[in-house]
Amino acid sequence: MREPISIQATDTTTTVPKPTEPPRFRPRERFLRVSSFFLGVVIHIYIWDIFLARFAIFRWYVQRTMIRRWVNIARRFRMMAVELGGMQIKLGQFLSSRADIIPEVVRRELTGLQDEVPPAPAGHVLEVILEELGAPPSEIFRSFETECVAAASLGQVHYAVLHDGREVAVKVQRPWIDKIIEVDLSAVTWVVRLIKNYPPIRRRADLEALLAEFARVLVQELDYVQEARSAATFRQNFANHPGIYIPEPIFELTTRRVLVMERISGVKITDLHTLDQLGVSRLELAARLNNCYLKQFFIDGFFHADPHPGNLFVRVETGLTPGKPTLPPVSASNNGYHPIEAGLPIDTAPPDVPSGTPFTLIFVDFGMVGRLPPQTMEVMRQGVLGLATNDADRILNALEQLNMILPGADRRAIKSAIETMLRYSFNRTVRELTNLDVEAIMAETKDLIYDLPFQIPQDLLYLGRALSMVAGLATEIYPDINLFEELRPFARAMLAQEQRNGNWLEKFQQEITELGQILLALPRQMDAYYRAANRGELQTRSDLSRLERSMKRVERATDRLMGGMLATGLFLGGVQLRTRGLEREAKRAWWAAAAAILWALWPRNDRW
Repeated sequence: MREPISIQATDTTTTVPKPTEPPRFRPRERFLRVSSFFLGVVIHIYIWDIFLARFAIFRWYVQRTMIRRWVNIARRFRMMAVELGGMQIKLGQFLSSRADIIPEVVRRELTGLQDEVPPAPAGHVLEVILEELGAPPSEIFRSFETECVAAASLGQVHYAVLHDGREVAVKVQRPWIDKIIEVDLSAVTWVVRLIKNYPPIRRRADLEALLAEFARVLVQELDYVQEARSAATFRQNFANHPGIYIPEPIFELTTRRVLVMERISGVKITDLHTLDQLGVSRLELAARLNNCYLKQFFIDGFFHADPHPGNLFVRVETGLTPGKPTLPPVSASNNGYHPIEAGLPIDTAPPDVPSGTPFTLIFVDFGMVGRLPPQTMEVMRQGVLGLATNDADRILNALEQLNMILPGADRRAIKSAIETMLRYSFNRTVRELTNLDVEAIMAETKDLIYDLPFQIPQDLLYLGRALSMVAGLATEIYPDINLFEELRPFARAMLAQEQRNGNWLEKFQQEITELGQILLALPRQMDAYYRAANRGELQTRSDLSRLERSMKRVERATDRLMGGMLATGLFLGGVQLRTRGLEREAKRAWWAAAAAILWALWPRNDRW
């Protein structure tokens, strides 16, 4: 381990080094490069994966080259992100954590973004400390390492030692980061405005609202004082769970651009080779990661929204008996402790999981956090109960209350699709889920796939992000983990709490009130119904979407048949003209035959 470099300062004009190469920032050039890249990706998706995939003659080639094309895109994106930094690093880190849906060869291209971010010059770091804390590092720290130990998208970390002997990590914002984020957001906003009116996108998501939510959280992440407060909240929420550790923030040395926290050490959560050598159980690690996020989602309502591998570490505890939790790192208190947590395997191995070497799961970087209102948490609990008990009705009701289903959608079709998904996936391990019969599922849910009656609520953007990243990490750590099995203890505890806290008198009064309102309105509605029937004004509405799709398929097949017959006739006619020496006329006939084939194969605007 290298020795820390001690900074001695008597004259600030000479002790604070200047960057040898001042960081360049060219807003216009950056805007054009970022926007052109994302626009190129959108055009690529439309031409290859939407337009050409509609033609049977090209579809096989599109599918055959898909992985290679996306690897090339991922490589170009990684090169751009490493060079430019900023928002691209965060996007790449998010995608590199999606082991559950991103192919391994594509994800491997993006994994380097967790470690390849180039640091800013040391001179900039020392200048920011001087500006923010009002004194050179030598007056604040006993020693300060000018060499960066970790560089992230928005800031970088240096190790230091306080005068009282405490080892700390000093996080300092990167140069021009405010302006860089502003330019990146404006570039992505420009691309969003180009594609937001594409009907399938417009129906299911308000891209501008989602981007506004993303920008709000990203700008909030630039405030290190808020990050320190979030760390303190997490530290309190996990005070009673010794298997989870949150570093302590040093508030008196924290400003908007400088954050000083307790220094921690550990193994990166995805360094599985090292963890295997240390004897850490992969299943226990994946279960602890999953369960501590279940606590954040369904109990605390306050969650760490950036769980990429660079923010999660494992500290192996020596001298402890396997299976026993580590000593409490935080003074235990009942603040933030929910009764549902009692007896749940949040930071200890479940009884049926073989224990390995004792370890502590450590979280860092609390700039990106999410909050869930109590109503949303209650609805999510109902959805979890539905998943754990294989209850499609509970899941459907939760989706509706979360506004994830478009108005006017066919509830029966959605329920049928949920039942189909549960039938194929319930109680399966993650490895088994990757081998599902996708064609069979699509065949049973094809009508729902045509309609796609789902939307993305703005307030659930970061919840979905965190859920997907945790699922990807758990998959990477232990592909055979059964997430349904991990849900059951939480579901049982929440159901028991619901039964204990249920105010049956209040619910009964509510049901009686609603029933009374229905009975009072019923005579008026019946009168209106009979009056309309007597006047012959009754109207009925039927869902003819399936019939319409069937008719469109028949029409499409008829068009193809007619086009094929016309092309055949023109081609044979051209052959006859050619044998008679009429070459010009024969070429015209063949060109017409080619046009007929193109007309027959050309995709229509309707869905079929």
